[in-house]
Parts: sequence; C-alpha cells; structure tokens
Amino acid sequence: MKTLRVLLKREWLEWRRVVIGTILIVTFLNLLMLLSVSRGSAFFHDKLERDGHIKLEDIQINDENVGDVDIRMKGNDIEISIDGDAASKNIDKWMSKITVPIIFGLRIGMMGIFGFVLFLSMFYFSDAIYKEREDNSTLFYRSLPVSDHYLLGSKIAAGLIGVIGLTLFLSIEYLAFTRLAIWIMGEPFNALAALVLSHISYVGMLWDWFSYLIFAAIHMAPLALFLILVGSYVKGRPLLIGLGAPILFAISWAIVFQSIAFLKYIAKFFWGFNQVLIDQWELMKGGLDGEVLVYGNFWGYLFNLDTLISVLVSGLLYYGIWYIYRKNIPAG
Repeated sequence: MKTLRVLLKREWLEWRRVVIGTILIVTFLNLLMLLSVSRGSAFFHDKLERDGHIKLEDIQINDENVGDVDIRMKGNDIEISIDGDAASKNIDKWMSKITVPIIFGLRIGMMGIFGFVLFLSMFYFSDAIYKEREDNSTLFYRSLPVSDHYLLGSKIAAGLIGVIGLTLFLSIEYLAFTRLAIWIMGEPFNALAALVLSHISYVGMLWDWFSYLIFAAIHMAPLALFLILVGSYVKGRPLLIGLGAPILFAISWAIVFQSIAFLKYIAKFFWGFNQVLIDQWELMKGGLDGEVLVYGNFWGYLFNLDTLISVLVSGLLYYGIWYIYRKNIPAG
C-alpha cells in the first residue's frame, strides 16, 4: 500500500499544474459571474427604487400556472402578492415548489463541471503511458522493483480519483459562489432565496453528488482504460486516435451495413450518465417532504447488469494494457 501511495504522489507531481490551473480558471470564471451579478443587482435595485415594486408576469412552476407575482419592499419587510388563478393559494406553497427547479438548475451547473473535468481527463488517460513511452522514462520505472500492476494501477486510480475529487471540489466552490451571488444581490432576493433554500439540504446534495460520481467513475472506466490502451500502443496522437477511431468505425459500419447499432451504443454509453439524473428528476416532481433529498440513492444504480458489463469490459481492457505495456513499444 505504501508503494501505491508513492506512485499516486508521483502522478500528482506530474499533473498538479493541470489540476491547479483548472481550479484557477474556474475560480476566475466564477469571479466574472459575481461581477455580472453585481451589475444585475444594481439594475434591479434601481428599478425597485424607481417603481416601488418588481412585477413578474405569467409565472409557471412545474408546468403549473401561478399568475403575475408582485414583489414590494416595505422597510425591511417583503410583501409578495399573486394576481391570477393561484391567488388564493398559500405563498409558502409556491415558494417551496420553486425549490425543485432551483435544485435542477444547480444540478445542471454541477453536470457542466463534471463534463468539463471529464473532457480534461481524456488528455490524462490518453497520455498516461504514452508520455512515458515518448521520453523513454517507462524503461526507468519498469526497472524499479515494483510490479507492473502497481504502476498501471496507480495511473488508473489517479485518473479516476482525480475526476471525482476535482469535480467534487469545483462543485463545492460553485455552490459557495452561488450563495455569495445571492448575498451580493441583497434584498429582497436574500429573503426570497431563504424561503427557497431552506428546503435544500446541502449536505444531502453533496453526498448524493458524490455517490453519483462513484457511479459515473465505474461506468466511465471502460472509456478511460480504452484510451490508456491506445496510448500504450500507438506511435503518436493517442487522444485523436482513441476518440476518432471508434467514431470512424461507427460511421463506416452504418454506411456499409446500413445499421446505426454501433452509433446507438456509443450514444447510450455517454447518455447513460444523464439517464439516472433524469430518473431522479422525475422522482423529485413528487413534491417536498421536509428537507429535499436532491437526487435520491445512486448506490442502487451500481448493482445492475450495466455495472457488471462495465467491470468485465474494464478487466479485459486492463489485461490488454498490461500485455502491451510489458513489450515497451517505443513511440515516435
């Protein structure tokens, strides 16, 4: 286990600039978002001072018509009135209903972060072995009294842990900046947000998001290992070949055999990450019961046929990587 920790540290030292650079870029974009929020806040406050109220017309929540919502400030108090079919209904009920689309919006933001990190990880997996073949450092590492399984396992583990850890860190930062943006907006937005956000359990949200990332890591493992396999064999451009070859094969298959089965399989592979989120979104439409459990239990998705197939395919790909890695095929 100590050997594995040392090898994981080696991967961190080699790729830390990419990780830190990604965090700095995302943080910079979040700061730009706060600047835009500050400008928008000034506009709304000017309108509120000029007109005495803010009117939102034809509001719909979950495809249910609310009507026109009028927001007024009376000193430090907020007065909300509804003019429409829902005028007789409780304001608190409508504010709680807003929680679901708000959660969905937060989830879209975190999914965007995950997609960005997943894109970056493709460079890591395709170069994990290829870069060492290119500069011949693989000969040095294989000369050490360390098993090839440790060397390969550290690269796979570092990539998957990196995807989960970086996504989770940036997701927490995203949620923190979102709350900061609400604070910058000032009243009446802070008070309105408090009515909505009181139904959200951030601990539950992050725990469910973490369990989803575990699920996604297991199901994305075949793609990661395939890119490593390509990088352990090709003479150059491992990422281009690793992504381009399956797409070209799928297009050729569709033209020659007049079947899009392979294209459907590729689409299903990537869409599978989103499908479980859509399933949970349907469950969320049932309403609230105290604090919101944002996604549901993703651990249940791990124990199915798709997971078993992912594990078996990953095992076969790992054997191929190990077999080729032992041959020390030079690059260039």
